[in-house]
Amino acid sequence: MELEYIFGTLNGSETLRVKGPSHTELSGFQQVAQESPGETVTDRFRVVRRLKSAEDTAGHCYDWYEIDRHYRTVDKTPGVSARVDKLAPGVEAAAVAFCLMAEAGQIDAATAGERAELFSPWAPGVDYKTGQLRRREGALYRCLQGHRSQEGWEPENVPNLWKLAHDHAERWPEWSQPICAGDEYGQGAEVTHAGDHWISDVDGNVWEPGVYGWSRAENE
Repeated sequence: MELEYIFGTLNGSETLRVKGPSHTELSGFQQVAQESPGETVTDRFRVVRRLKSAEDTAGHCYDWYEIDRHYRTVDKTPGVSARVDKLAPGVEAAAVAFCLMAEAGQIDAATAGERAELFSPWAPGVDYKTGQLRRREGALYRCLQGHRSQEGWEPENVPNLWKLAHDHAERWPEWSQPICAGDEYGQGAEVTHAGDHWISDVDGNVWEPGVYGWSRAENE
């Protein structure tokens, strides 16, 4: 039996009820992703304290917690699974889904740029479509209109065909909220948020700078 997470309120405070085959021990910052047909809901929160625990006659265990700093994101990407199977058999689905979402505008350019290695490099002799993202010399470009590429039409040379989406050479890009698997910040990642520079202390960092998992750096 998988754990079941139900969020609610009690006396003006946010609460979480966890149901499972055994009692849970939650503390500190947590992340929970729950999938259903058509969407994935991810909740990020901090456990304040355990409120109570109980069991029923069927052997299910329940634990109630008071929580705060609760953030919820909903990822709705219809048709991605089918497109992944068709476009890239054998390739990790999360990576392909990330690229598809970025090209559809569901992931901002700064976030896409942090995973530029997932996108194919620009090449001549390729039929590109409007909206596609391709990397070249550390930068990520978005196709502005469909065309067949050729030598001399490198993205940086044809602003009517390609637009710079993200330049990896920028040391302190603006922070953006991770929204799907593979989108998290790695340890040592450098970002700008609320006018300050921040460095990630941990891998898989989904938290907002100033909340958890980041250290403020000296502004340069």
